[in-house]
Amino acid sequence: MTLILCHCVLNVNARAPGIALWNGVIKPVYDILKANKVSFLQLPCPEASYLGLKRWWFVKEQYDNALYRDYCREMLIGFSEILLENNIREFNVIGLGISPSCGYRETQSDETWGGRPREIDVTKNVKQGSGVWIEVLEEVFKSYGFTFDIYDLPPPLIYPGKRSIGTSKYPQTYEESLKELCEKLGYSYEKLSTKSYHPEEVDTDLRSKKILLTPLEFALKFDDTLDRYVEDGFGLILIPRSNVMTHERRMLLDAFVRQVENHVKADHQVFLYEDGGGSKFFQELLKLLEERDLLEAILRI
Repeated sequence: MTLILCHCVLNVNARAPGIALWNGVIKPVYDILKANKVSFLQLPCPEASYLGLKRWWFVKEQYDNALYRDYCREMLIGFSEILLENNIREFNVIGLGISPSCGYRETQSDETWGGRPREIDVTKNVKQGSGVWIEVLEEVFKSYGFTFDIYDLPPPLIYPGKRSIGTSKYPQTYEESLKELCEKLGYSYEKLSTKSYHPEEVDTDLRSKKILLTPLEFALKFDDTLDRYVEDGFGLILIPRSNVMTHERRMLLDAFVRQVENHVKADHQVFLYEDGGGSKFFQELLKLLEERDLLEAILRI
């Protein structure tokens, strides 16, 4: 079964400052993907392309506006076209627990947020239900007739500190979360090298601010070259394969480019690995990056 990964699963650098437990990828997920040679695609990050990498922590109500929903819908229509082009009609979606965009079982929600910034208790604004991106994703994917299930990663696998406090739909500990992940992805918990992962009580932002931009086809090889970047803490932006350019696909392409631009503006290091060229979609991405004077800020490797 193909997996559709919400962006931060393989690039925590797209998260708002201070809420990332990992350097680049969420390592246990990557290890399971590699061990099982799982076919997957990575969605762009709507938050990172919409608001950039220096955004405040948000709750659902701040993203629940007409422009953001339309922006999400445009991206997901283009992504749906690519799924059809690649004959992918059945899949599972992996979201991120309590995210105001990518949460599924629960999301951060508080109608009082807005106006003057203030200290808040992030353990008291969790409510049942999905984030905005997942809500729009369900709507669009259903309209295309796709068959899919959604699972969101438990907060202890995503966030530093005690973000799982206040939740009721997720495992409360790091170990329990790993076990649930293995069960959902059909992998043996005993095979995970759990000692190599971050300890449970990390309370800092560990983002590496290093990103590898490359065609999805390269990542699906799961070879030693990719492993070296992952082990060095790189996040991944993986451009899906498509050889047909339509208006809807160009809207998706623009979202990927905007996200790359926002990483650069936040002083993140973006490295480009072409791996033989990639599809027409990837070549159009390179052209758009060049038109926006972004290629000179990206290191080619």
